[in-house]
Amino acid sequence: MKKIKILVCVILVLSAAFVLARYGGKNKPKETWLEKAALNEEFNPDKLYEEAKKEGKVVLYSMSSRTNDVKKTFEEQYPGVIVDLYDMRISEIIEKVEREHSAGLYNADVVFIKDPDGTVYNEFVEKGILHNYVPSDIGIKIDQQFKNPFAPYFEARSIYYNTEVYKEAPISNWWDLTTPEWKGRIMISDPMANTEDMGLFLTMVKHSDEMAVAYKEKFGQDIKLNGTENAGYEFIKRLAKNDLILTNSSDEMIQAVGAPGQKNPPIGIGTSSKIRQKSKGYLIESVKEMKPKLGTTFPAILLVVDNAPHTNAAKLLIHYMSGGADGKSDGFKPFNVEGAWPTRSDVEGKGVSAGKLDMWPLDLKFNYENMPQLRDFWMIVNR
Repeated sequence: MKKIKILVCVILVLSAAFVLARYGGKNKPKETWLEKAALNEEFNPDKLYEEAKKEGKVVLYSMSSRTNDVKKTFEEQYPGVIVDLYDMRISEIIEKVEREHSAGLYNADVVFIKDPDGTVYNEFVEKGILHNYVPSDIGIKIDQQFKNPFAPYFEARSIYYNTEVYKEAPISNWWDLTTPEWKGRIMISDPMANTEDMGLFLTMVKHSDEMAVAYKEKFGQDIKLNGTENAGYEFIKRLAKNDLILTNSSDEMIQAVGAPGQKNPPIGIGTSSKIRQKSKGYLIESVKEMKPKLGTTFPAILLVVDNAPHTNAAKLLIHYMSGGADGKSDGFKPFNVEGAWPTRSDVEGKGVSAGKLDMWPLDLKFNYENMPQLRDFWMIVNR
């Protein structure tokens, strides 16, 4: 019995020594990048700036050319911190982030992107390739739907018409676009190449019951499906069969819709913030009310890249691009335009206020799970 007690004591001592050696001294686990990044800590601008100056720069992968203005003003406000800017398409950003992560290359710090089909959130944020960061002094002013992932503003897909020909919106129901009147006169970016249009269609599929009600309001009778699952898919099928004019971009659509001197101009679906092209002389306006809803919100999101080498500068840049402490920073001004709506309660947008917009929220999970089926459907109905 005495030998057993001695053996137990020896085991306990050795166990304690092992724990001490592993966790108590020089051999304790190294702090992970995520722990060191402290993405949940209170925002401290002075501390972050001092640390950011040591890092020297911040690398931004951006979907918007307007971040060239952000680069200029950020570097003026924070001398010693350079913004290394890469202006790319959304698909290019996704591909580059994925490729670099797989290769263990840690180049980027911040990604500025949209996620209409849920790919970014479900394949990158959920898997820890990208991380959500909401500055604490801004987060309390943001509606919950725009916090994860964090978005300082959102846009939508708008329907544009020519104001020289139409003194008011010529349509008020999405089903108007399926009628003979608009056959061959609807411009839209190729949905197979533009996930925002697909995101809009997916939301209609999710809210097919509302699409069915809107159909009855338009035509005075219940909808009859032609081999489709629901009213959302039926709308997409009938729209596709109405001789759409597929464009390469919203800019191309605006130029065609808003050109002066037309007698029978087309209408077009495109990025809501393109309404600012009115300043270039295009005779355009966007439809403000539609049945059953005006459209879908498409948040512009800011995320920190996993193992970002310049974490403090990244947090400082996100804060700056989100309006800063008071919402008035020059970093947000390029995005606070008509057709883009701030998500902050303390920032006024341009044009129609966000509170008056009747829109469906974006459902990242639904869109991600149903996008493959919709893409297949679109190819079938366009054969």
